[in-house]
Formats: sequence, C-alpha cells, structure tokens
Amino acid sequence: MENSQENSPIPEKDPEKQEKKKGKKKIQLERTRTAFERLQLAWIRTCLTMLTIGVGSYEYFYNRIESGKAPLLNLITGRELGLFLILSSFTMLLLATIQHSKNMGSLRKTYPDMRFSVALLLSYLLLALSFFLGVMVVLKFGYHVNV
Repeated sequence: MENSQENSPIPEKDPEKQEKKKGKKKIQLERTRTAFERLQLAWIRTCLTMLTIGVGSYEYFYNRIESGKAPLLNLITGRELGLFLILSSFTMLLLATIQHSKNMGSLRKTYPDMRFSVALLLSYLLLALSFFLGVMVVLKFGYHVNV
C-alpha cells in the first residue's frame, strides 16, 4: 500500500494568503503602537493636571500673602504644595517618557515602517515646561514677598 502523502506534490504557499498574513501582522503592530501612544497621552494628561494644580496652589498662596491674609494651613504652604506637585509631575512624566521610548524602540525593531510618536514630542515639551516651572518656584522668580 502506497502512502498517498508521498505521491502528492508539496503544496506551495499561496501568495495571496501570505499577503493577507502580512497585512494582519501590520494591523496588529499598528494597534500596539496606538496603544502605546494612548498610554503616553494618558500620562501626559495626568501630569499636566498635576502641573496646573501645582501652579494654581502656588499662585493662590502668594495672592493670600500679598493681600495680607494668613496662609490657610500652618503645616504646609501653597509654595511647598506647588513645588511638590510640579516636581512630582516632572518625575512621573520623565519615567513615563523613558518607558514609552523603550517600548517604541522595541516595536520599531519588528515594525520599521512605524510612524513618529507625536506623544513623545509632546512629552519632551511638557518636561521642559515643568522643569522651567520647578526652577522658577525653587528660585522664587517673580515674587518679592518675604514669607
């Protein structure tokens, strides 16, 4: 008895199926890229909110002092709270940006046609802004009030 598999020719791979497989792989990689982008944008939104609240508390504290009112709390001032929020925002965004860069770098190895990350550019701009604001708060630029 002959084995029917020995006589049958080796089936060649269908180029159409290979093309579909490549297309599906590209879609999967693009979904992964957009997931990384959404995650980075969520970190940016969170850090921007913290940065805004930090600057707001700093401004509120100095407006109360300039108008002659006592601070709301004696334990922690608006300057300290603002500085903490600004530096926390900077640190969180820096760590998220490093993670995002590593993720995008590993994805680029398997998906070289990947587009540039706009969220990464936005992260760099926000890092520069938060660093600048942190330096201003530490050095007390713009205020000449003795507290």
